[in-house]
Amino acid sequence: MAYTGTSTATTNFDKTVAVLIRKTLLDELLPTMPHLADGNFIKATFVKGTNSTMRFLRMPHLALQSDANIVGHSAGTAPWLTEGESPTPGALSFGYEEFTAYQAGQRIQITDVAAMESPLELASEAAVRVARQAAEVADNYVGQTLAAGTQVLYAGSGNTQRTDVAATDVLNGSIVRRVVQRLKANNVPSFGGSYKAIIHPAVVFDFEEDANVGGWLDANRYRGSQAILDGELGKYAGIRFFESARSRIFAAGGAGGTDVYSTFVFGPDAYAFGDWGSVSTHVVGMTPAPGNELAQFMSIGWKGFIGAKLVTGPGARYYRIESASGL
Repeated sequence: MAYTGTSTATTNFDKTVAVLIRKTLLDELLPTMPHLADGNFIKATFVKGTNSTMRFLRMPHLALQSDANIVGHSAGTAPWLTEGESPTPGALSFGYEEFTAYQAGQRIQITDVAAMESPLELASEAAVRVARQAAEVADNYVGQTLAAGTQVLYAGSGNTQRTDVAATDVLNGSIVRRVVQRLKANNVPSFGGSYKAIIHPAVVFDFEEDANVGGWLDANRYRGSQAILDGELGKYAGIRFFESARSRIFAAGGAGGTDVYSTFVFGPDAYAFGDWGSVSTHVVGMTPAPGNELAQFMSIGWKGFIGAKLVTGPGARYYRIESASGL
């Protein structure tokens, strides 16, 4: 007996699946992928006709005059005024940075027989998994980009490179406080008074076990006074920590083959990502077409250009901590 219920061949079902992919893609970015959480990065846009280039603009702040000018109090020498005379006007500066984006994508194919006989709604299930993969590909790429940054502090006494990090050189409160002070000394702005950190679950254990981390606040303890973001663990030394299993691991990169973990601490505009606007979803229904003349399968997929870059001007706004794990 022919199947007469809802299937992937039902009128406009392919349109419903496309909407589901987009919604799921947005949902997936929230709890488990802090690299791509909205507000964490500069949004770069695709520049047509530039061989897959992403670009973002920036306007540097006005330069501070030299110490000699400040101390000298010389009228007519900026920033000091001469009575009754307008100062020489300055001008705004415009800058931009660019990086290359790469096209990625994937599709799933479902046959008419599978759609009819499966107890699952295969097209809907495929949509969820296609969206998840798109988010994971982008998050993984951004994580690798951030892990290539050169502003690094290494856990342990006297360590100056990754290969120095031994199994006992775990993350502790001292090195976290040192990173905060370096960011402040470099005039790196914060997210409303706090920096952010993306940390691996294996490193969270060591950090919370550190007896010197007496100022750690579990996120639930300040929930009433501050909005809690998805995936947020807690706060320490002016940093809000977000857990992600995609925080980078340098397998056997430390002393004696120790796995080394990267904790990325950053302020606003530390890195750029683009471009969700280029990501498109595609659903070809169970309809006759060249190569599918008998309408034997449908196809569900995504494609887009993905790129990321650590921002270098007017100054890096991040530090990475490399440490071992006691787990």
